[in-house]
Amino acid sequence: MRAAFRAVLERQRKTREILTDLEERVERLKRTREECAADRALLNNAVISLERNGIRVRKARDSDESVRIIFEELSGERILVKSKSNISREIGLSQALSEAGVEVVETDIGDRIIQLAGEPPVHPTGPSAHMDRYEIASALENSLGTSVEPKPSAIIRAILENLMPKLEASSVGLTGVNAITSSEGALLFVHNEGNIGLVSSRRKKLIVLATPEKIYPNLEEAINMVRVETYYATGQSITSYISILTGPSRTADIEKEVHLGVHGPSDILVIFVDNGRESLAGDKDLRPLLECIGCGSCLLECPVYEMEGPTFGSPGHLGGAGVCFVSNAFGAETGKQCGLSKCLTCRSCVLRCPVSIDTPRIVEKTRSRALGGGHKLADAHDVLVKSIRNYSNPYLQPKSIRDRWARGITFAKEKTGKPILFYAGCSLSYVRKDVAVSAVKILQACGLELTYLGKNESCCGSTILKIGKEDVFLTLAKQNIENFHLAKTRSIVTVCPGCLTALRRYREYFTEFDIPVEHITEIVSRALEEGKISLKIEPGLKVTFHDPCHLARENSILNEPRMILQSIEGIELVEMERSGESTMCCGSGGGVKTAHPDLAVDIGARKIKMAVDTGAELLVTCCPWCEINLEEASTTLEGSPKVINILSLLEKGLKS
Repeated sequence: MRAAFRAVLERQRKTREILTDLEERVERLKRTREECAADRALLNNAVISLERNGIRVRKARDSDESVRIIFEELSGERILVKSKSNISREIGLSQALSEAGVEVVETDIGDRIIQLAGEPPVHPTGPSAHMDRYEIASALENSLGTSVEPKPSAIIRAILENLMPKLEASSVGLTGVNAITSSEGALLFVHNEGNIGLVSSRRKKLIVLATPEKIYPNLEEAINMVRVETYYATGQSITSYISILTGPSRTADIEKEVHLGVHGPSDILVIFVDNGRESLAGDKDLRPLLECIGCGSCLLECPVYEMEGPTFGSPGHLGGAGVCFVSNAFGAETGKQCGLSKCLTCRSCVLRCPVSIDTPRIVEKTRSRALGGGHKLADAHDVLVKSIRNYSNPYLQPKSIRDRWARGITFAKEKTGKPILFYAGCSLSYVRKDVAVSAVKILQACGLELTYLGKNESCCGSTILKIGKEDVFLTLAKQNIENFHLAKTRSIVTVCPGCLTALRRYREYFTEFDIPVEHITEIVSRALEEGKISLKIEPGLKVTFHDPCHLARENSILNEPRMILQSIEGIELVEMERSGESTMCCGSGGGVKTAHPDLAVDIGARKIKMAVDTGAELLVTCCPWCEINLEEASTTLEGSPKVINILSLLEKGLKS
């Protein structure tokens, strides 16, 4: 699966050069999706246009009603050929019809493979990407009872030989749809294999499964979506087929009398499946889920999906966005079973999404609502929440020793002039005290006058917000803001990227909070440029840098850490396979380290392997959470580089 996903990413890189208007198309698509996704008026007009074109329309409230309508429309037919449809997976169509004695035949090669193999799909456009040719050939031999050579051509030939008799025997076809246009009443189908053409030309009836968010205002906007979707889904510049259907096949060649059903069906039915979407459409926090175009790009670099596969999500809704959908549409317990507590909120999906759906923010809201409804997502989070409530830190440590690390350090006494408040945060105060000390020494060497809240400093609330305890986060934020104002704070510097993000997000909830917050690397990089400090270390040291998600993707701080490392005389900086904005999460974010420690370490080990491949002696980062998890993960791989905080390295450089 990983290899298949890498192939898509590589195709995207190559194709990007010829798609000179991609950025304009993406921005156009974003505007369209914001305006039209689940627009009730647009849907109503689409129904009128479809029916005017001779296409029947029925609506289904939920999965059960959807299956009932389809069974009713089959009118006793015992075989149904279908092409790709994620909605059919969502409603459990194949299983329901099979139990009723109807044979459902997938015609997409990948879908037919997983159907015959009894495997779950792993990607909307590459459902069998987790199986290699040998596994596929073996599965087909067991299912078809014939020898299949493990070559793509032989596999495809075996599947087609099995499919053709089924197609010839079928009278009814079923398919999903990529877009429906409101003004023209047109159905758009995007495919590479040509199987939708075969399915849609059944002699009796074509059933099209759709959802309200598939509506586009007109054909031009729908085609634009197809161009963007094709690139993000498969890495191609254009798909092999774009089929546009505006009504049943017909002829008027005999005395100008219209006759339906020539080379295709005389009856076309569109079933709009709601299945919880109406409630999402009316919720400003959840509505962006309906803007998804189903390209599956969010899965390509999702660290949890790389480890968990389709168990992170449900058959019709994979990954973090899928988990949020099922949790809000079908209930929090369903969301819990699909992995609601496993999302790292690392924002990799946001980077990959063509319409920039902010899945991590939706995860936070979804978790908050689940907890508010009395659903427990992870038992291990209970201790963390109690610790933060009682001690204002997640480490079960008394608040009275929060400032113990700072003994012997001189901070500014006067609250005049332009001192900067040093916000240590919980991890530095209790777990990485040496890094806290290094940070203060470096900042003072840069000429900064610092103040410190000491025991009055409280947890920033970063982790507590991400696991869904928004109420506790707000309490912490209010307390911190009050303490900042009492200390007459003009600006804040912090080390932990999680703290940086949380403090900067205070203004989302409290508009009056206007204190600027900077990361220490921003300040140190400026000091280096201004010649206030110089750094030197023993020559010949090769290092690589791990970008924390909160730093790189949340706050776009990418160049500053690299500028610092490159300024240290004697260091060679080498980049990992995934770095910068595309960094792979260390595995500890979003409460995952607490709730799923093994998963966190497994993900961390993937990042350690990337560091090993660079040949670096040191793996440098600037996040205490990343540092802790990567250190643990490094013990699982022989030859791992030493994990070190950038501030520890800088202090060593200052000493020299």
